[in-house]
Amino acid sequence: FRVDSARQKRREAGEYFASPHPHLRPVPPPVQCVTIRAQMSTTTVRVHYIRHGESQWNAEQQAARRRGVSESFVRALAAEPRFTDSPLSETGVKQAISLRARLMEGSDGLAAALRCAADGSCAAPTLIVSNLRRAVDTGLLALRHLLDAREDLRVAVLPALQESCHYADCGPLPLAAGLRLEPPVISAAAAIEAARESAEAAMRHVVGTAEAHEEAEAEEALSRATRHSVVGTVLAAQARALAASGGADAAWLREDGYPRLHLDPRHAEPEVFDDRRRLSDALRLARVVELDDAALGEAVRPLLARLGAVGSELLSGGGAAGGGVIAGHSRLLRELLWAFSTGQDAARLSVPLALGGGSGGVVAGLRWDGGAADGACASLASEHTKLSNCGVVSFDLVLERPVGAKATLTLRGCSVDGVVTSRSLPAGQDTPGSDAPGGDALGHQPPRVWPWRGETAAAVSAVPLLLCGLVALCGVVAARRRQRRKAA
Repeated sequence: FRVDSARQKRREAGEYFASPHPHLRPVPPPVQCVTIRAQMSTTTVRVHYIRHGESQWNAEQQAARRRGVSESFVRALAAEPRFTDSPLSETGVKQAISLRARLMEGSDGLAAALRCAADGSCAAPTLIVSNLRRAVDTGLLALRHLLDAREDLRVAVLPALQESCHYADCGPLPLAAGLRLEPPVISAAAAIEAARESAEAAMRHVVGTAEAHEEAEAEEALSRATRHSVVGTVLAAQARALAASGGADAAWLREDGYPRLHLDPRHAEPEVFDDRRRLSDALRLARVVELDDAALGEAVRPLLARLGAVGSELLSGGGAAGGGVIAGHSRLLRELLWAFSTGQDAARLSVPLALGGGSGGVVAGLRWDGGAADGACASLASEHTKLSNCGVVSFDLVLERPVGAKATLTLRGCSVDGVVTSRSLPAGQDTPGSDAPGGDALGHQPPRVWPWRGETAAAVSAVPLLLCGLVALCGVVAARRRQRRKAA
């Protein structure tokens, strides 16, 4: 039917009106077809993961096993406080310096990225190290040519990269004043002398507080004295290993390398800086994948929290343009690759990412988009293999955030610059390097014990004076208690 011009305009505007002829149906406005395209935000970062050089605990452990000692003896040895935050051995220092030479002479991969960043022709990578000094020293020594060329660069210290085990070498030394890592010392003798003087002063305080019946303060003073002895022992061992390379690198680490380290104040609290989140000893990676998705996610929850912290550091801010370089440990590398490998067909595990810069937080499913070239990387996702010291694994992390759908974090283009070797498991051990008791089936761990608050008798062996002070303290406390009982 026909309508006047006013009604025609209303119909074109989409307004329906009552028909003057009820038996006729008004004509609806024409339907416009609109194609809606899904929007997606994609961020790609090239990551180079460097395993640290040989540590002094690695060398001691290998020497003990070559002598044919039992695994129980090796575990007891690993608990000795002198191996706390085990620094690089002489061999480990040479491995880190050798890696630096390879990176300066190379023409592709990490070498090309560092050369490009050093001359300023491309963005510098985000530099991240573990809070353990064997990884710190490896990263600083290997990247020294980049740090010398770019004085504006800083190296982030990330506790989430900390090695996860029950033993002394997996725990960091306490922070120095100003939320700084204890810098290396030039002379081992100077480190021992400084530790002896600090322990001597602390022990005088121990005796004084014990005589005044201040047992809580005496215990804290004894803990402080033990800590000084452990710190002095570790710094002296680090100085001896660095001196074997000529001493120039030791001076550079102290004067220029360690001052470049940056620790976020949020990570400086003792319970955060010493990051003991780890998988349960009852888990074997090859078998846990048989769980359903919910049980799998709960079983590996501590690992996912760590990976989320590492991914957030790499993907947030402007670091994605220049990629990222990590100096870390073999176990976390193995578990990282394993977590992504569970998502070959579909993402089974998810990590929380805090991206910053107004992007907020996001939960991303993990996927591995691998081809035949990723075979060496896939083999490293097993408990029965390991990467050689100062080996490098490179891969892309691709974060895709489609509108209205779950985000995914995909690992692709993985390659290995190093030697992948097999590692045998001692009889009855489920997880390599983690056969001490602790934790439940879901990875919940017992409270941590700081090395200078326990194992006191072993720690005092570093400074003989502490043993005398401990005996004196025990005698004083016992005498006072006897006097109280008699008075009562």
